[in-house]
Amino acid sequence: MFMRVRLPWLNRVTPESARIQRGRRAERRGRLAEILCLVRLWGTWWRVIAPRLVGKRGAGFGEIDIVAKCGRILAFIEVKARASEYEALESITHQQRARLQSAAATFLAQSSTLAKYDIRFDAMIVSERLWPGRIGDAWQPE
Repeated sequence: MFMRVRLPWLNRVTPESARIQRGRRAERRGRLAEILCLVRLWGTWWRVIAPRLVGKRGAGFGEIDIVAKCGRILAFIEVKARASEYEALESITHQQRARLQSAAATFLAQSSTLAKYDIRFDAMIVSERLWPGRIGDAWQPE
């Protein structure tokens, strides 16, 4: 459970090592959730344009989990893995929505061919039932 730090003068588990380990588990759980969501999208006729789109630091572009299109809809999708669907929806804060909208605007400014689509922001939730649920048009841009 805890990673042991072996030092000649000190042999104990440090709180920092437990925190790092929790972060790694959360990262793995998030990556698995994104993979499950990609499989779900591919199985429901969505075309994934950009999985896990991360902008360079200072580029005015945060992280977008998935960009996908279906027909005339271009969706910027936030993926959340939580114990319940309620917790997952509550974890998408106002600040996170604003960052995602800013990243979407920067992404669209760089790709003029995608500007003709109807834009929306979706959420995909992976909870204890494992198969991801998609909430279309989860919030409106401000």
